[in-house]
Amino acid sequence: YFQMTDKRSCALCESEISKTNDSREHVIPNSIGGRKKIRGFLCKTCNSSFGQSWDAKLAAQLNWFSLALGIVRERSNSPDEIVQTVDGTKLLLRADGTMTCKDAFFQRTDSDGKGHIRMFARTEPEARQMLRGIKKKYPKFDLEGELKKLKLTPFKVTSAIQTRLEFGGPEAGRSVVKTAVARCVDLGIALQRCELGIHTLRTPNDDRGFALFYLRDVVINRPRTSLFHLVSIRGDSETGTLMAYIEYFGAMRVMVNLSSKFEGDSFTSTYALNPQLGEELELSVDWDIPATELYDTFIGSGLITENLDRACRNATKVASNVRMKRERSYVYREELSAALSQLGIKPGGIAEVKDRDQFNRLMEEKLGALSEHV
Repeated sequence: YFQMTDKRSCALCESEISKTNDSREHVIPNSIGGRKKIRGFLCKTCNSSFGQSWDAKLAAQLNWFSLALGIVRERSNSPDEIVQTVDGTKLLLRADGTMTCKDAFFQRTDSDGKGHIRMFARTEPEARQMLRGIKKKYPKFDLEGELKKLKLTPFKVTSAIQTRLEFGGPEAGRSVVKTAVARCVDLGIALQRCELGIHTLRTPNDDRGFALFYLRDVVINRPRTSLFHLVSIRGDSETGTLMAYIEYFGAMRVMVNLSSKFEGDSFTSTYALNPQLGEELELSVDWDIPATELYDTFIGSGLITENLDRACRNATKVASNVRMKRERSYVYREELSAALSQLGIKPGGIAEVKDRDQFNRLMEEKLGALSEHV
């Protein structure tokens, strides 16, 4: 690999990087689970600016996967996302992997000279807030009594959930290119050796340096039951090319053209990560890709729709299975806490021998229909 010079410039604005303006840039955006960081690549201003535009756009496109897998961010959780069932029911997918109705519900009816209120809240704090609002409007309302009656109730979804995925575009694409260049810098390859990648980053109206790639599956030992991020760099002395293949969650697959002036020994370097666990993976990429396929990719005519569909279906199936396991674990913890509370046992406590039969009955009642609910 090439060695970088001591004097470094920001890859985007070209200002000299110093101790005061240097930033720790994630090679793979932290918003989708990236962990590895590098210095001497972006100044603080560019890191912040393009993180809020390019990386934010990419994260929004992949947010469903981040929520399903429970991706951990440094500063905040992945934002809740609206999902919809085939029959039109709108649900809210949350960072803990659970789902609830998209909107809270409140209805007042009058009969027999009395007012009757029906309400549904997505969280306990929201329910408490709604009840306090009722108390303000109706002073005779028994707030304390109703607060004591609050309970978590599972609801049944009888229709399949639809997932709509959209990848690419100028901003998300440049986030991917930035990752490719950052990985090169991490390997010791000087910025000037990535002239096409740098041109793409600095030229908003030129998107020829990156393209979705679904002509073939190039990951040799692809895991079947877990999702991953992957950045593979290939320098080819015979063709003089430096390229990157990047995959996110096994679904978004992109080829990046970094240089047409590569010199030196040919090499391949692949970095892969399980974003859910933060563990690095040993994966390999088959770079024996015909030049005609690469040409088709970058002119936009090499996309095979059935391969794209297969990749997305496989990825969403894995993510859905992970989400369901996380949700079951969440519900079990909640119901366990509720059962212990009913027996007067503090959180973290253990039911005594005399209470175990009752405890088991409570848990059977609470979890018996768990498989039927989301």
